Amino acid sequence: DKAAPNIVFVIADDLGWNDVSYHGSDLNTPVIDELARSGVRLEQHYTQPECSTTRASLLTSRYVVRTGLQNDVILNGGGQALPETEVTWANYMKELGYENYLVGKWHQGMNSWEETPVFRGFDYFYGYYGGQIHYFAHYHTKFGGHDFRRDYRDEQGNFKQEILKNELGGYLPKLLTDDAIRIIKDQKNKDKPMFMYFSLPNVHSPNQSPKGYISKYCPDGIEGYDRKQLAGNLGGLEESMKNLTDALKETGEWDNTILVFISDNGGAPVGLMSYAGHSNYPLRAGKTTLFEGGVRTPAFIAGPYVRHLAGSEANGMFHVSDWMPTLTSLIKKKTGRTFRLKNEIDGVDNSEMVFNGGTTKRKEMLLQINKGNEVLRMDKYKLIVGNAGEYDGYLNHQGRPEIKIQYDEPMDFLGKVKCSIGLCGGFGDYIIDPTDGAKVRLFDLEVDPSETYNIAGKHPDIVARIRARIDELRVIVRKPQDNSQIPEAHHKKSGGIWKPWRNTQSINIDYNILTKTEL
Repeated sequence: DKAAPNIVFVIADDLGWNDVSYHGSDLNTPVIDELARSGVRLEQHYTQPECSTTRASLLTSRYVVRTGLQNDVILNGGGQALPETEVTWANYMKELGYENYLVGKWHQGMNSWEETPVFRGFDYFYGYYGGQIHYFAHYHTKFGGHDFRRDYRDEQGNFKQEILKNELGGYLPKLLTDDAIRIIKDQKNKDKPMFMYFSLPNVHSPNQSPKGYISKYCPDGIEGYDRKQLAGNLGGLEESMKNLTDALKETGEWDNTILVFISDNGGAPVGLMSYAGHSNYPLRAGKTTLFEGGVRTPAFIAGPYVRHLAGSEANGMFHVSDWMPTLTSLIKKKTGRTFRLKNEIDGVDNSEMVFNGGTTKRKEMLLQINKGNEVLRMDKYKLIVGNAGEYDGYLNHQGRPEIKIQYDEPMDFLGKVKCSIGLCGGFGDYIIDPTDGAKVRLFDLEVDPSETYNIAGKHPDIVARIRARIDELRVIVRKPQDNSQIPEAHHKKSGGIWKPWRNTQSINIDYNILTKTEL
């Protein structure tokens, strides 16, 4: 039913609250700003603190604690994946008559073929399975190994995969955007609406961009090497957004498209792992933490379905799990089609807030129940029990430590972080246990969005009420998955290419790829 709206869902990677100029950044994002002004900005949009945890919640419309992925980010060569029992947003979109495309980053597992996109409801995939990638050489920037491919089914329904060798050296965001544009232009030949999940690498480290992008996109007065590198990377994101929306408008598809733009988590400021240059000012901390800087992100919705609300802000609570029920609610009303949920979901239908300027239907939001840390927001109050993350400060707009605001209490480490895989800053296994007696923080986000003043001691009744709700929610928590490295899963076992390793079915793969020397 072509009357149903196209959905183009764009995810930027690690884009900080203060990395878009409509939030007062020192960096320039005129394309993103104009799109945001043309629609509705979601100013209390929450994700999870890391890439794969957010994507799991987005794709299932469920809290990540239900999936077992809450303890760690999915690593290439590890055993974690979105469980096959989870039904994805793409599965439901097929029931609504959509053709589903995933262009860009997957990061939901690849131990078996059944864990990869075309087996999880997508008709087509062009991108990379892992969590990070070299923007030009297309290998994983920590573990090595080629990770750029095209997956699809032929006319007989057989799965096919192409390992993309001819693209080596090409700027990945441009390659992804060009493929998305090709899909958009081909929509005129389709009798189904399009669901495009467009997951760009920008601005995840490494901060790489084509020659000349820094001088072109970095404003005068920017201090610091890392912030300048980020400006170039952000310029690539700007170009992708411009070219994508231009294609939608030139083909006429914009007139029936809902475009959503979010970041998968907060930015990773200087001092947090190796992701230099981002800023979440004035929010506290950043990626991998459960403070606002790690989980509150830039987000907006644009297109003709929100044109009547252009320039407005939605200030109600919205979690990333809400997108599926919110968008499919509108689709159901427009088309009369429906589907039956296969699993209980935690996402809330917030279509009244997003499309009609109403208030949020979300009253609470569970961000974590894990050994060592529990976080729940209830109305305006946010309770953090235990360790909220390894880095608790925040940076100003120039990437330097902010000293104007002094926290009422310093971050204390309630236990050590075991970085058995050589990564720190939230990737390791927190061994702080139990949470009874651990540090308790309560913030009133309505008056203190920067989380500067812990009011737990003044409001023990509120703390008790929220902790009681956390106790009720423990029944939905799935045991965290083991993410230990598996030798059989390593790309060296498969000729330098990341691919599934424990699936025995015959898959038609074009292995006419780079030689080992070239890899």
